[in-house]
Amino acid sequence: MTSPRLAGVASRLRRSLARLYTERDFFRPYEVLLALPGFHLVDDFRRSGWKRTLFVLSRAVQLFQYAVWIDRFYMALCEVPGHAGKALHYGNTVGVLTMMLVRMLVVRWYLPDVQCLMAYLRRQRRLAADRPPGATYRKVLNIALTFQAIGLADRAVFCFSRTYREELYKMPANLVALGWPMVALLHVLSFDFASRWAAAYNVSLTGMNSIMMGLYDELADIAAEYGRLFHGRTDAPDDFWRCLERNLVRTVHRHETFLAQLARLKPFLRTTFVVMFYSAALFIALGTFMITANGTSTYDVILSGFLFALLLECYWCCQLVDRLNDVNAHIGKTLYGLEWPTELRYTESNAGRYRQARSSLLIMMSKAQQSLGISCGGMFEMSSEAFASLVKMTYTMLMFLRDTQNLA
Repeated sequence: MTSPRLAGVASRLRRSLARLYTERDFFRPYEVLLALPGFHLVDDFRRSGWKRTLFVLSRAVQLFQYAVWIDRFYMALCEVPGHAGKALHYGNTVGVLTMMLVRMLVVRWYLPDVQCLMAYLRRQRRLAADRPPGATYRKVLNIALTFQAIGLADRAVFCFSRTYREELYKMPANLVALGWPMVALLHVLSFDFASRWAAAYNVSLTGMNSIMMGLYDELADIAAEYGRLFHGRTDAPDDFWRCLERNLVRTVHRHETFLAQLARLKPFLRTTFVVMFYSAALFIALGTFMITANGTSTYDVILSGFLFALLLECYWCCQLVDRLNDVNAHIGKTLYGLEWPTELRYTESNAGRYRQARSSLLIMMSKAQQSLGISCGGMFEMSSEAFASLVKMTYTMLMFLRDTQNLA
């Protein structure tokens, strides 16, 4: 009896996973994660009353948890210098939560531009029937699920580690004085803390993955269309020019629309990257200093995992921008490698068509030879070299903190 039941459960689980990984909406994981911490509720979710109620409750819980950590930091500052390590730990946690809130506020500030791009990419994905189904979607979903699983793993550590509970979830004395209902509420919200704030961090991460991978897929499709400019033609002169003009108008219009959408999104990307880049340098340096100065504990293991996630996120975003620029450069090489100097034959009858087609190809080739200009705060372009600069900056800050400690 047990074996058939287990087989049935396993079969249902496989079917559920198959449905989950079947792409219905490329940006749906991002929209769900926006709602979980209470940052934004899309129109599809607003139609349900209980979803609106959960959204408001999530927002209230998120703000209350943030206020509790500020209170913890304040109480730790009152105990300095006897508990300087605790104050540093609470200050680091408040700083990380503030960084997450700032990144979410950046999303909310530029949400109209982000939604415009999402609508554009959704339309393009519906039109691209020849794209392999769900390949990029599965990557985005896997990353989102991984970070949510980290929050669940933190719950397991919370349940089985007394040291972790004492370090991370010690009740502030001024709130404990309010009585047992407040203590019970704080315990419940502390248990919920990591998974909820993991979702808050996951919003920015999943959003950037969805946006950058969606842009990459679209630009790769445009590059493929440029390679097919002379496809579908025949030897008849009029048919050749009609086919070429049709392909050229469609591809150039699609390319120009892509560049216009990217230009509208650049302020959001610049602001997000500058917050991500410099906050990662600060918290990696500070967190590494805390781990090396105080020894290794359960909390330090969790902290080192978070620091690695910050570093990995910066590396991954730099790689995504590099991939976009590589595809953009590939478009220029594709246009240069086409046989259009010999295919476009000038005659008196097609002089206007010849000049129009040749000028369009030259203009798009010159645009493709330029970088896409995705920068960090307008100061420098995101790239592998920028990630190397981040590592150097982090090391410099860490050495400064250690030198300050030695002087003290």
